[in-house]
Amino acid sequence: MEEKEEYYMKKILLMSVIALSLVGASGCSNNSNSTNNSSAKSSKTTQKKHWDKKKDQKLAKEMDKYGKKKSQTYTKYDGKNKLSTSANRVYPDAFKKDTFKLNGKKISIGWSPQGEHHYDYDVLAIYNHDLTKDGQHKTFLFCWHKQKPIVLVDESGKGNVVNLHVSQDKSLNGSFSNIMYGENI
Repeated sequence: MEEKEEYYMKKILLMSVIALSLVGASGCSNNSNSTNNSSAKSSKTTQKKHWDKKKDQKLAKEMDKYGKKKSQTYTKYDGKNKLSTSANRVYPDAFKKDTFKLNGKKISIGWSPQGEHHYDYDVLAIYNHDLTKDGQHKTFLFCWHKQKPIVLVDESGKGNVVNLHVSQDKSLNGSFSNIMYGENI
């Protein structure tokens, strides 16, 4: 009788090992599926649009406040009607016609109203203030660059080379950053 019990015990033990192995294998297979699903979700996330109407409206409010604070009026490029500066630069056409430089180096920059990663610097919004009629202006280019918001400024005179610089205005930079990251302003 002991031999029979031992035989059944071994059989139960063997069946348990097989059952656990199968459960473990299916668990690994589910993990790999969830990993695949996660990477599919993350690839969809990276293709996410970075700019939308809500963010555009928040920036418009911030630029209105900024202009009042500086006693200046800023004209927004609306995506339809060309925006001309007193330096005879016409946005967004200038991105294709002119050479844009940042810190003396030519950059890839262009109108990308949803931040679709077409350029190194995707321009999401453009605001201009003409200081004088003879070419002095301040044009803010609100960009998405390497997964970060950046505000570039065009104060170049007439000509086809546009020398940009990064905005040093902490308030404006902070507002744009908060808008891009969805933080309350």
